[in-house]
Amino acid sequence: MLDCTPLHHGFALEMDTALSNVDLCVEHIRLFLEERGEQGHLFAISLLAREALNNAMIHGNGLDPAKRVAFSFTAKDGGYDLEVEDQGPGFDWRGHMQASSGVDDVRGRGHEIYRNYARTVSYNDRGNALRLEYRGE
Repeated sequence: MLDCTPLHHGFALEMDTALSNVDLCVEHIRLFLEERGEQGHLFAISLLAREALNNAMIHGNGLDPAKRVAFSFTAKDGGYDLEVEDQGPGFDWRGHMQASSGVDDVRGRGHEIYRNYARTVSYNDRGNALRLEYRGE
C-alpha cells in the first residue's frame, strides 16, 4: 500500500515496507519533475531516493511488512528536499558519514552517494529519519 498526500510544493507518501514501493515513489518524483519542466534532475534525485528508501526498508525496517516508511519530496530554495523515515531502531549514523566504498562493493555505498548528489545530509538523533537537500548546481 502507498498513500499519497499532496503538499503545497510537493507530496508526501506513506508506504508499506515493500521494495516495489520504491519504484512507485520514483514514478511520483518523475511526474512531479515533468510538471515543473525539471526532468533533467531525475537521475540524481531518483538515485538519492532509491538509496534512502532501500536503506529504510532493508536496514531500518528489516523488510518487516508490518512497518511503514514515510517519504516527502518538496521543492525548496531552488532545489528539492527529500525526507525518509522508517520505524526501525535507527543506527549510529555519525560513524558512517565519511564512509567510502570500492568499485566492487555491493554494500556501504549510501553515504558516498548522498555526499556526491546532495548538498546536505542530516539525520535525527536516533538515526531512523534522513533529510537530503538536493540543489542540482
